[in-house]
Amino acid sequence: MSEKLNSMFEANEAQEVTAGARSLAGTAQLTTLANAVANEVIKKIDADLESYREKFDASKSDHNAMDTLVTELYDLTTVDVQFIKELDEDTVESMLKSQQSKRSRAKSKVMTLDNYKSMMTGAAAELLLRLATGKAKSATGIRRRAGSVEFTPEELEKLKEDQEAVKRELRNVQSKKSIMKTKADFNEESERWQQLLVAEEQLKGIRTSSSAVKTIRVDETKDALLAELGDTALEDLKPAEAKKLLQKVLAAAAKSE
Repeated sequence: MSEKLNSMFEANEAQEVTAGARSLAGTAQLTTLANAVANEVIKKIDADLESYREKFDASKSDHNAMDTLVTELYDLTTVDVQFIKELDEDTVESMLKSQQSKRSRAKSKVMTLDNYKSMMTGAAAELLLRLATGKAKSATGIRRRAGSVEFTPEELEKLKEDQEAVKRELRNVQSKKSIMKTKADFNEESERWQQLLVAEEQLKGIRTSSSAVKTIRVDETKDALLAELGDTALEDLKPAEAKKLLQKVLAAAAKSE
């Protein structure tokens, strides 16, 4: 692994030791295959980092970007997944959930190289399971051709139903913009930059505000107190007057609740 790629990850931390759980049938074989896929993909990224930098950076925080990167750099149809087809449906479903959980755990941790490999292995395993069984990924995400940031009206309409997905897509677009700005050959007139600007506006257009309307309550108790005091200073009040004023304040406060 090149020093340049290593430098793009956090330093490895001490690994937690967890008790081993009984694996589902086929899990060991699937993990071996997925590991081989992940190693090959990372090797290709490392060999041409500048070309894949944008997709690589996005894949650290976006599962869809990770899936796109894996399928672009490795022909999964060449992997022998016959053993998965021979498993019962419940086992396959449990394996899918296990890989999704593995990916989510990896994503939530500090992004070390080892953790990135673990996340990509989970991605490859999930993709192989879906390839073998024909189980399409449920479309929270809008599937577009690799590298594309353009949305069709139909995609936007479907995406609008899932505001969390809208936020993810918007963050992804804004991340791509930030990465582009750091490049030496950045040009605001480039077609890619213009596509990102259009995509950003499209997503902002279907984003709904979650901010609740705040009700402003006028503090009538304070106004009543000041009116009652007039020009009299608090220290000049007689005990009986102070007690009477306090009773009025308490009554006004109770009324306002």
